[in-house]
Amino acid sequence: MMPRSSRVLLIDDDRKLSRLLVDFMRSNGLDAAAEHEGASGLERALREEWDLVVLDVMLPEMDGYTVLRRLRAESSVPVLMLTSRGGEDDRVQGLEEGADDYLAKTASSRELLARIRALLRRSGYAGSPRGAVQVQIGELHVDMLARRVCMAGREVGLTPVEYDLLAALVRARGEALSREQLLDRIRDRAFDPGDRSIDVHISALRRKLGEESRMPRYVETVRGYGYRLRTPLPPA
Repeated sequence: MMPRSSRVLLIDDDRKLSRLLVDFMRSNGLDAAAEHEGASGLERALREEWDLVVLDVMLPEMDGYTVLRRLRAESSVPVLMLTSRGGEDDRVQGLEEGADDYLAKTASSRELLARIRALLRRSGYAGSPRGAVQVQIGELHVDMLARRVCMAGREVGLTPVEYDLLAALVRARGEALSREQLLDRIRDRAFDPGDRSIDVHISALRRKLGEESRMPRYVETVRGYGYRLRTPLPPA
């Protein structure tokens, strides 16, 4: 049996651009479809099974940030924001709302495809973890094979990027990882020293783990460098 193509939903009100992008994605082996309004896009994103959602910000009826917030309340499907609003504040807002990546419409179709494939790899093909596949640290339980995280027996709904950050810290076994090292683990592109996305994602991860940044139980800030898992793991 042939494996199914990855399903990608594009939510964008520019119908001409949507047709071009859907055709481009299909020609590169993706099962792509488009919706052109925020409300209908959200409804379809929740009604059908998708491997990734590409979401514009400026949408009729319901803007992309609202779509993202409502989608995140019910789904951890990877989301790539694709928008003409590419300023730093817009990128940070998108990431804080739960987007896994943020790309300006000025980017080439090849870069869009590369970002899509990178997100699909991270969400579906994480590779073999180093050492233990079931990790327990206090109330935190990480199933490295199932990509499942629980706190005090209750599953925590992480986005693919949030999970990958946590898994990278778990694999580091208490050693500090720089922001550059963490960014390298979650993105297939060059590191930008001014990129604040790691801090945004770490902040979201901490909130979902019920942590306070001033007194973290698990994800500790290494000032001027990066982050580490506060409770070191025993050697493999």
